[in-house]
Amino acid sequence: MKKPPPIGVAFVGAGIVAEMHGRGIAAHPGARLAGVFDPKRSRTAAITRKFGGRVFRSLEELLDDPSVEAVHILSPTACHVEGALAALGAGKHVLVEKPVAESLAEIQALKRAAAKARRVCMPAHNYIYVPSLKRAKRLLEAGKLGRIASLWILYNIFHPEKVAAIYGGVLREVLIHHAYSLLYLLGRPARLMATTSRVHYRKLKCEDQALIVCEMRGGAVAHLWCSFAASDPSADPWTVVYKILGTKGGLTYSWNEAQFEDRGGPAWGLPCYEEGFAGEIRHFLDECIVGGGQPLSTLDDAADSLRIIEAAEESVRRGRAMSCPSSSA
Repeated sequence: MKKPPPIGVAFVGAGIVAEMHGRGIAAHPGARLAGVFDPKRSRTAAITRKFGGRVFRSLEELLDDPSVEAVHILSPTACHVEGALAALGAGKHVLVEKPVAESLAEIQALKRAAAKARRVCMPAHNYIYVPSLKRAKRLLEAGKLGRIASLWILYNIFHPEKVAAIYGGVLREVLIHHAYSLLYLLGRPARLMATTSRVHYRKLKCEDQALIVCEMRGGAVAHLWCSFAASDPSADPWTVVYKILGTKGGLTYSWNEAQFEDRGGPAWGLPCYEEGFAGEIRHFLDECIVGGGQPLSTLDDAADSLRIIEAAEESVRRGRAMSCPSSSA
């Protein structure tokens, strides 16, 4: 039987995250990088030199290329929706980086456009596509841990202000990972309380630490923590750690399972980070585009994740607990 040609994938955006997407495409035998568009041509050239493909001079040129079947939207968050809508309108499947959008209305617009185009529009919720967390999901669904008591998602990686300036505050930019992971593993919280702080930033006015404590409907308490203010050099580092405890057992997942020297982004050299990108790209291409299946985390989950973050922001402003409505509310 003749092997089908690899799926042509193009990137819109060639910033830091494009490196991990490039590695994910390179590791997939059924995909190839068709090309990249970024207004900064030097960044585009760097990615295509490393992973192949052509340098597109414009988004229109990229979308007009018939060899491009899928588009990864890797641009800044404010540009996600415009690029994703254009790609869907051109008949391309879309993987859009997180945070998917800045508003719930924009996420709904993406959902409508994907349905109209009959194309996949998948949030790039990479953390949950690692084997350890997919196993955790299976154990939870099988009831192996009993009644869940607590969940902890901890992130502690120091970011210099120059690097942190690319991202902004950790509550909206990083805790979105914690929010969609919570939804994937335990579901929607009933109420939450949040707090933020700024420890090491001098020029940036946004928070470099944030905590959300969620009351789950079954009685469990989930703790979602992020810090750009400090890494953890201790003997049992909480670099990125997931821990779930139940009445009959528990599980843990850590980025410190393996590491090596790899210059680049703040979390490069951590295979558990890179595996998330490889896993989401495999799922996007194989399970969704070829197989017609669903993402592990959908646009509805992206909307609920944003609702969690918005409720946390309101909790910080008001200094009290907030209810957390779902997409059906």
